[in-house]
Amino acid sequence: MISEAQQEQAALYALDSLGAEERVPFERELSANAELRALVDELRETAASLALAVPQRHPPAALKARVLESIDPKAAGKIVRFPSWIPWAIAAALALFCGLLAYDRAQLQQRVAATASEPVLVALAATNDAPAKAEGVVAWQPAKQSGVIKIRNLPAAAAGKDYQLWAVDAEHKDPVDAGVVRVDANGVAQVVFKPKAATRNVKAFAISLEREGGVPKKEGPILLVGSV
Repeated sequence: MISEAQQEQAALYALDSLGAEERVPFERELSANAELRALVDELRETAASLALAVPQRHPPAALKARVLESIDPKAAGKIVRFPSWIPWAIAAALALFCGLLAYDRAQLQQRVAATASEPVLVALAATNDAPAKAEGVVAWQPAKQSGVIKIRNLPAAAAGKDYQLWAVDAEHKDPVDAGVVRVDANGVAQVVFKPKAATRNVKAFAISLEREGGVPKKEGPILLVGSV
């Protein structure tokens, strides 16, 4: 990660405007930091391309006259030539600003992507149809469309029955099948699951008691449920 101070130094360095005292330590950082070198290269290329694209423009004569008259009435009639480097400097400054914005946007996208990969934890509470101590938790990763469910204190399903996990999604009329969950003799389960259909806007997860092997559409009672 490049700091704001390094970004400012990179902008000045790209325009050859970094002071001598700062230049030497900054170049040492450049030699050791590939990300910083890439930023400087990008800023230089952007500044050069934008500066060359900016047409030369001359201020209106009336404007020059008004400016001169405000400074010195006697100089109002004189011709003043603005330095040729001004348009380039303005363009370079704009280019650096655009380059820094692009860099910040890329950093933000990386942070958003990292955040999106973090699991969403959903606590599952027992309903009136389940043992009072039954509980569970779902670690859901929307970006990967997968998750892990852990259950405790839920007795093994009776013969011919299975527990089934459902994802309640705002874009689907019915809960989406997320697979069968089988608990052990101690009433514990830990299962990696993946919904059978894309679930981009999950609002809740639920466990129901269904026919052995699971069903395509919920039929039995809900035992555990939790909102995202």
